[in-house]
Amino acid sequence: MTFGWVLVFIAAAAGCSKETASPAQEPFQIMHDFTMTQTVERRTLWKLSAPIARIALDGASELDNPVVEFYREGSHASTANADRAAVSPGSTQVRLQGDVVIKAHREKVTLKTEKLDYRADKDRIRTEEDVLIERPGATVRGKGMEADSALNDITIFKQRTVIQ
Repeated sequence: MTFGWVLVFIAAAAGCSKETASPAQEPFQIMHDFTMTQTVERRTLWKLSAPIARIALDGASELDNPVVEFYREGSHASTANADRAAVSPGSTQVRLQGDVVIKAHREKVTLKTEKLDYRADKDRIRTEEDVLIERPGATVRGKGMEADSALNDITIFKQRTVIQ
């Protein structure tokens, strides 16, 4: 499967600014209104956007207040929000950290945790942290979880269920 990466920089040259880094830090650029989209055969798999992104020279990215939109069969399946995100250079993995919330609209499921990793090549999200999953009529708590990005197939490693 060939992954096509499209980087859309909404704020082009006006939105990019070089910052002076301290000698202990790697040089980086700050981009405003950052958007990154991953596609396969012209189908969007996910779209990551953030008001501010710091891009290191090696391509590693750190984003503030990111929003990730996950797509399944051409339709928007779920949306993730977090305090921060990190994208490794040349990777199909995104790490979300801090008050992570994913809402799957069709499934009416909300997932909450403090940190999780998304692997686009497998369309899987995973965390070892405490999780809370809410759906109509049930709340599930646990520690550690793996799921698809649409929250159709969820496995909680150590769970406790509350039926309402």
